[in-house]
Amino acid sequence: MDKKLTFVIPVYNVEAYLPQCLDSILSQATSCCELVLVDDGSPDRSGEICDCYRREYPDIKVIHKPNGGLASARNAGIAQAEGEYVAFVDSDDYIEPGTVSRLLHWIDDEPADVCFLELAKVDLDGSSEPMGERMIRSEIQHKPREQVLSFLAGRPKFPGSACGKLFRRAFLEKNELWFPDDRRLSEDLIFCLNAYLAAESFDYLDFPYYCYRQSRTGSITNTVTAKYYFDTSLFVTEVVQRFSENEKPLNTDAVCALSFAAYEFSILLWQSVLLQTEDRKRAGLFLKEYRWVLRYGQSGKTRMIHMAVFAFGIRGTARLLDLYMRRR
Repeated sequence: MDKKLTFVIPVYNVEAYLPQCLDSILSQATSCCELVLVDDGSPDRSGEICDCYRREYPDIKVIHKPNGGLASARNAGIAQAEGEYVAFVDSDDYIEPGTVSRLLHWIDDEPADVCFLELAKVDLDGSSEPMGERMIRSEIQHKPREQVLSFLAGRPKFPGSACGKLFRRAFLEKNELWFPDDRRLSEDLIFCLNAYLAAESFDYLDFPYYCYRQSRTGSITNTVTAKYYFDTSLFVTEVVQRFSENEKPLNTDAVCALSFAAYEFSILLWQSVLLQTEDRKRAGLFLKEYRWVLRYGQSGKTRMIHMAVFAFGIRGTARLLDLYMRRR
């Protein structure tokens, strides 16, 4: 039977969480689904756990490779995928019960190049809250790409997580869409942007699907390190270089791309206060050089931050954002 859906699951140092991730999918998967587990050189028992599951479930593929980072692992999974659609699940996260059948039903009836899905942040105490992208299906389904991009640009946050999407595999192959294999963190951002700019059709499913585990010890997003900060800043610089000239967008698509960059810039503005002193100085140079990007922010939050920077400057606004985040 042809596979309809491939779950690509990068695996690294997650022996305590991997069984829950895999069980959440396998408990509801059908013969139309496959799982591609990419053991990215895990130093713990994660690779052994992958092999144990493969012996029990025929629709699991396991790739063992030297450590190359999350993007490298995802790319290896894409290359081995056979499903009509690809979904990415990080191995310390999990999906909600009953969602696979709904995804398969959608694939049969309402296919699109990119389908947005609902994500929720789950804390250690089990409480959860939506990621806050605030999608509206009537603004996405069967709409022209330019209209969808404009809608996305006005969302409260840039929908930059690959885990909250379904991607048509033929679409990824046709447009040669891969994650940036340079060991950067925040590799999802440029991948998702490139996908949005290339897609010809979109959709959105509003049922709870993905559970994004918060505050896991050892998670690469658990703390703001200098590497995480400056890898994320690459997204802003790459968007500026590709889509603007003399601080002006090159075309309509560029206006939306710069809006996405403005959102990420606003996050980096806040996170700058969390860096060590020397890294904070380097961040200050970046923020000063690219502060103009905020002019193109289309969400309410980025517009407010733009006004705050105008009134209080980079440092003053960063401190205000830090106070706000600490009181949330």
